[in-house]
Amino acid sequence: MRKIYLLCLSTLLFAGAMFAPADAAAAEKFRFGVTRTPIEGVDNWGWQGGPQSNPRIWCPGGELVEPFDCSDSPWGRLHFRDGAGWSCTTSNDPRMTGIGLYTSNGNFDANSNGPVWGEFKIVPLVGCNKDAPYSEEYEDLVNNATSYWHGIWFGRRKFDSDKEAWVGSLKFVSRGVGDLHGLKFRGRMWITTYTPFPMPYEYIFPYGSVQFDMPEADFVGVIRE
Repeated sequence: MRKIYLLCLSTLLFAGAMFAPADAAAAEKFRFGVTRTPIEGVDNWGWQGGPQSNPRIWCPGGELVEPFDCSDSPWGRLHFRDGAGWSCTTSNDPRMTGIGLYTSNGNFDANSNGPVWGEFKIVPLVGCNKDAPYSEEYEDLVNNATSYWHGIWFGRRKFDSDKEAWVGSLKFVSRGVGDLHGLKFRGRMWITTYTPFPMPYEYIFPYGSVQFDMPEADFVGVIRE
């Protein structure tokens, strides 16, 4: 009898899992009074200028050949710190659509694979133009912004033989500031680049081509409030 009882109980539990309420996604969204908004978007790097920075690039144990070449070094490794760039983020939520600012660091091996990390800031804005000169169009706006996201990102870059490109698989977390205070954002991003040192597509593909206007990255995540 005990075996029959346990079998029935297991069956009921399994059935309960299989036939969960149809609004399970909604339950997840509002679990414990916290609203969770799924986010999907793309990140399109700006290429005309960028935020002021003092990047450092070197070849451990060897000499750097400008601008990013360590192939003549004994191990071919390349390290960089304090890089900076900007982008236009577009998503299904206006709070994660705008101008993105990021710092970048990394330790690449001879195959340009390795860990990468940095910080980022996203200022919500409608109509970001990745072809605009950053210093003329956006620098003051970003520097004087009172509402934005601020966080960190980290992950690893690795060559993908199927894509014939390097793909960075990253995680990022952030908190809202100003009008976004109290919100948290956590997500993942996949960046595709076609050169050993990551460059915007605009430096690789000809103007007017489809690839010229393709975003460099896709991201997904969740806003919690």
